[in-house]
Amino acid sequence: MRALFFSALTGVLFSLFSLSIQANDPSTTAARWQGQGEVLEISPPNIVLKHQAIPELKWPAMTMPFALATNVKTASFKTGDRVTFTLERAGDGFQIIALTPLN
Repeated sequence: MRALFFSALTGVLFSLFSLSIQANDPSTTAARWQGQGEVLEISPPNIVLKHQAIPELKWPAMTMPFALATNVKTASFKTGDRVTFTLERAGDGFQIIALTPLN
């Protein structure tokens, strides 16, 4: 019985160690998602978008503010513009890392 318990405990610890290494591996690519929407407000470092559903995130269509990555330029955009955007996780939320006009 003792050997079985020790074996199970070793397996659990090995699994947790493996997950820890994967979570801290800087070579893993950050998850990114794309969406389309309409610009409602621009006030860097934030933007408010009325966006379509983003199925990969299980988000319905909605209006929400997003942080802008420091490299995202908004000077050529105005309220009412239709855009395509790319999101990635940033802290507890998401940030836009790319913003392009939708033709």
